[in-house]
Amino acid sequence: MAAQGPDDARLRKAFLEEAGELAQRLGESLQSLESAPDNREQINEVFRLTHSLKSESAFMGFVALSDVAHAMEDVLGLARDGRRLLDGDVIDHLFAGSDLITEMMAVVAKGGRDSDADARAVMEGLSAVTGTRPPRGAVQQAGEAPAGAEGAGAVEGAPAEEGAPGDQSSVPVLADADRRRLGEARERGEGLWRVTVLVDPEEPMKFPRAYLVFANLEQTANVVASVPPLDGDPADDSRYARTAFYVTTAAGEDELRLAGAVDQISEVAVERLEYAALLSARAGVAAAHLPAAAAGEDAARAAPLEKTSIRVETRKLDDLWSLVAELVLHKSHISRLSESIARGMDPVAVREELTESFDSLEKISGGMQQAMRDTRMIPISVIFAKFPRLVRDLSRKLEKPVDLSVSGEETEIDRSIVEALSEPLTHIIRNSLDHGLEFPEERVRMGKPEKGRIAVSAQRQGGTIVIEVSDDGRGMDTERIRQKALAMGLPGAAEADEAQLHEMVFLPGFSTKDVVTDLSGRGVGMDVVATRVRGELKGDVELASEPGQGTRVTLRLPLSLTIVNSLLVSGDGHLYAIPLSDVDGTVKLLDGDIGDGASGEISAWMDEEIPVHSLAALLGSRRRRQDEYFAVVIHHGSARVLLIVDELIEEREIVIKPLDDLLNYNRLFSGVSVLEDGRLAFILDTSFIRRENF
Repeated sequence: MAAQGPDDARLRKAFLEEAGELAQRLGESLQSLESAPDNREQINEVFRLTHSLKSESAFMGFVALSDVAHAMEDVLGLARDGRRLLDGDVIDHLFAGSDLITEMMAVVAKGGRDSDADARAVMEGLSAVTGTRPPRGAVQQAGEAPAGAEGAGAVEGAPAEEGAPGDQSSVPVLADADRRRLGEARERGEGLWRVTVLVDPEEPMKFPRAYLVFANLEQTANVVASVPPLDGDPADDSRYARTAFYVTTAAGEDELRLAGAVDQISEVAVERLEYAALLSARAGVAAAHLPAAAAGEDAARAAPLEKTSIRVETRKLDDLWSLVAELVLHKSHISRLSESIARGMDPVAVREELTESFDSLEKISGGMQQAMRDTRMIPISVIFAKFPRLVRDLSRKLEKPVDLSVSGEETEIDRSIVEALSEPLTHIIRNSLDHGLEFPEERVRMGKPEKGRIAVSAQRQGGTIVIEVSDDGRGMDTERIRQKALAMGLPGAAEADEAQLHEMVFLPGFSTKDVVTDLSGRGVGMDVVATRVRGELKGDVELASEPGQGTRVTLRLPLSLTIVNSLLVSGDGHLYAIPLSDVDGTVKLLDGDIGDGASGEISAWMDEEIPVHSLAALLGSRRRRQDEYFAVVIHHGSARVLLIVDELIEEREIVIKPLDDLLNYNRLFSGVSVLEDGRLAFILDTSFIRRENF
């Protein structure tokens, strides 16, 4: 098997990225088409996207994927010509095809074959719409090779009769040199042929018979490749019971048939092919489609494909390039000043110029930092675009008609947050549909519209992204939550207020549903939301609900997980950083301002009594008694505390580095930053104020 070269690896990555965008647009366009099935422009748009996926897949040798896109294209062609209405069932089949394409691409991205995905039901459904048979090999079980296939992709001209020796609907894996030879043969006017031979079933040694045919063909033609390949020691002789040879020659069919007439060869099929069919199969890519027996260990060891490139607006790159140009100019300026010092230039003048250069460099470095941050920012629409399909499918499954509204999708957020945000938002929307919204008949009795409503929005507030998911359903039953909490033996459930009861919903295993379904009832969903948002994303999540009116879930997230605006403070002889997004203010506390409360020390701030804690006590030391203290008012969600520190130093942006769990056993810190003088500043995780007995 030919090795996959660097060029092919790059092509494969480029294909997956391009096809991934096409598949996403296809899903979105199908959503629009479902709401307006007679819209000619929308039908044409879906047809174009499907056609592009078919062509790109065929070019790269992903035959199963191309077949699915082709079958969808056939359905859309009938609709475009006015011969088929796009009713609900047909749209469902198209959605199934779109989902299958996405699944196949995910398999390929992990190093597998597109044919590993089970296409049987989808292809049969699409073919039933058009009244045709599925393409040969398209309805095999996942991982099962098409009948008679030993290679990668479809080649035009395969005979229709199944079981015939010519039923070798595959292309070989071609090296670049073989592709050049094909091109040269085409320029010479030679024909491209496939000679397929069947060895007598009674013949115990099949490989030698196939090799004799190869030797004969070499006398009258140029053998470009064979499937299975004949090079090396055959691991499984039975594979050569059927062998296809791809040859170029000026000779005719009779000479080729005669070359295949070897003793113990039971049948010979000779077919004329088009060069485009063989040249369209990329070396290495086609190998991804070989059956496991043919692909060998190379395919088994294929590494998962990671997305290593991003799309960035040209404007952002232009801004960054302008800053680099300024940086180069100032570098030259500083170099010239260095030479001037060596020549004895006036030190005062040199100092003034250096001061100006360093001021400019500080502005440039700040601009470059902002420009680089901008390149990491992407619209949150990449997540929001998935929700219409999610709501559509769940709505039909639960038989709850829903209108989904989305706003603020242009809001930009760091790509590292986007990757981790999809799952919690999905859980929230599923909960809204399953738990929150009533069934149509119940809504009508309550005087509500038959269709439920779910709204998803995003907006930027300072250094925070606020995402809200709301519904107009039945709201949360706080007494039911209390009874469930009491049954689970949760402390404080009997006297908990509404906010505290809502917080219990995020506990592992908590669910008010009595019946476990495939959507809910296991108490996992909201636990995942809290863990992901508060733990991994360093944000917060809040619940608000009004009985009979609906529920709102609010996520507050930092703009970035790598750079944070912070307040530097000192405590117990060390530096610490508190994210400014969690700081409400700073105050000076007199010793007399601190009093005793029910669960510890308290003090008044903005007409509110809030707990008082000291950074020293959090770190295991005792607070030194003094007449006056510096304190920071910090919050996490709705909870606030006054945190006493030794000194307030300054506000600054810091770069977050991960912190080993051994150094963070008490979970007080979200990371660490190395300052320009080499000192470490531990970044306080303000979620500690939600814990009991911290």
